[in-house]
Amino acid sequence: MKNIEKFFLLIFLVFGLNFHGTGQVANKKEDKKNLKTIAEKETKLKNIKGVFNRFGQDLPFMPIRQGRVGIRSVEIKSQKITSWEISMIRSFFEESLSKSLFDYVEIPEFEKRLVSSIYSTDTTFRLVNRDPSIEYRYNFDSVQAVVQKYRIDQYVSLRIDYDDFFGYIIGVTFYDANTIASQWSKTYISNERGLGSPSPFTRTDIGMVFLNNTEVRTNVGGPTGTDTLVIPGVNFISGDLEYSWQQSSSMKNNFMIGFHGGVRYVYGVVPNITKSQTIISPRTGLDVYLGFLPKGIGFNSKNWVSVKLSADVNVRLNQGVFINSSTNIYAYPTDNFGIFLKLEYNPQGTYLGNDTRIILNTLNLGLGINVNL
Repeated sequence: MKNIEKFFLLIFLVFGLNFHGTGQVANKKEDKKNLKTIAEKETKLKNIKGVFNRFGQDLPFMPIRQGRVGIRSVEIKSQKITSWEISMIRSFFEESLSKSLFDYVEIPEFEKRLVSSIYSTDTTFRLVNRDPSIEYRYNFDSVQAVVQKYRIDQYVSLRIDYDDFFGYIIGVTFYDANTIASQWSKTYISNERGLGSPSPFTRTDIGMVFLNNTEVRTNVGGPTGTDTLVIPGVNFISGDLEYSWQQSSSMKNNFMIGFHGGVRYVYGVVPNITKSQTIISPRTGLDVYLGFLPKGIGFNSKNWVSVKLSADVNVRLNQGVFINSSTNIYAYPTDNFGIFLKLEYNPQGTYLGNDTRIILNTLNLGLGINVNL
């Protein structure tokens, strides 16, 4: 009997240990699964927050009236997006609006919801689900009734999609509440690295440079023939028109390379002989741009300030070329308009006029405007 008892006790211990080991393995797998789920949610939350950080940076610079605004619709384009993600996206969007100069208004009529209705007769039974917000969101008269009721100036539509590579793709459009015309629209992508570098773009500089303290050598008739008269300290002025092409080397515009071409018009009056000089000089060169103080934190964001370093080749139409360099400091109140200061370095700059040689001062200052035509 004792041997039988020991045998059963041994079997019990073996099965008990195996069951305990199997339970531990199952718990470890469950823990790993939970940790993976938590890590995925943290990553998604970080990506959503990054998108609306960029949206918050754009809000102050929207060229629209910042009045009362409500959300008209949230369109989901992917079945991969869960209700938790939709809730987070909407929460961050509302938070961004509430921190801006917009006055966010919650509009119940625009909220998507299902209402069930039952229709029955003696022989049939029918259940119908409908969304009453569709009427308020897509019928013009119903929209205008809501606009007048809540006195809103704009309403917003959100389009949310998800891609395994690009991540969240969120489109935001602001509409004029009275005319339903689109006022501002932008698409945000959470994984901007997949977009590569921004497309190249062009801008135009219109400026003037003060060519002070130049030396003028002009040919004058004398008793022994033609003499050379040297006149120092003459002030000329130039008008510059330059068209530049720029390409960013990264997702943002903090370092760009490019080239430019244009023309310089030089004018001045030579004292003592009261002789005016007009010179036209084509010019071209290579540029390096450094961007500072970005206006946003997203893809292709513009900068408040940028610095351009240029090397120029100036073509003298009647004889040869000469090389100079310059540094421009730009400030951009808007993305399409800027002002700049220019410091030009002319180690051996010389313009040739009619019987006149204009030898430029080593350093010259200028100013101008920069536009995106």
